[in-house]
Amino acid sequence: MPALPDAVTALLDAADADALLRDADALAEGLAEAGWAPEVESGRFSADGWDVLSSAWAPSLSVFFDGDAREVRAAALAVAGALGTGDAWEKVDSDGPDWSMWSVDDKRWHAVDEIDGLQWRGHGVVVSLFTAPETPAGGSTLPAHLQLALERDDTPAEGLVRDDARDRRILEDGSVVERWYLVGAPDLPDELLTSLEDDPDPRVRAAALSERTMRRGGIGSV
Repeated sequence: MPALPDAVTALLDAADADALLRDADALAEGLAEAGWAPEVESGRFSADGWDVLSSAWAPSLSVFFDGDAREVRAAALAVAGALGTGDAWEKVDSDGPDWSMWSVDDKRWHAVDEIDGLQWRGHGVVVSLFTAPETPAGGSTLPAHLQLALERDDTPAEGLVRDDARDRRILEDGSVVERWYLVGAPDLPDELLTSLEDDPDPRVRAAALSERTMRRGGIGSV
């Protein structure tokens, strides 16, 4: 089984509701310390061919990796193996099969159309691991991929409601990291994005310009 990139294992080691997932600044700092480089787009980081999409409210992140199906299964098994080592993480029973003990070439990967995700809990964090095979999408094909999601265990299932007062406070007095994350906040009003396009920090301005370009192209924030 291939070794995981150091940035992935370091991220799992750092996963804690009182540290990595405490707030926006802790999230960005923790990702950087784990070896992830920030991208222009708000909340996005990358390392060794893997990508992270993170959010500050509530603090959470998803790690993505895509490739051919066998490569993705091997990576998913390596992640599951890392989470199953020691007693830091407690696996949660799932409705589907526990594929973490399968081999990369196990025939059961092909026995059903969809493989359920696996979940672990620990340190005030819920860790979910999903895989998906190559999938037709419109006129193209999505490659096989995995998603490793980390979120606080006290985050409501429906997420947090957008807080206009908080957003305006961050716009006026927030840290650079908070303003960078604010750019990608879901349903951010256009007037706030316009203000962020004139932010004194070039990283925030670049993220706001990228967000504006996506909005004009009908892509929107993910």
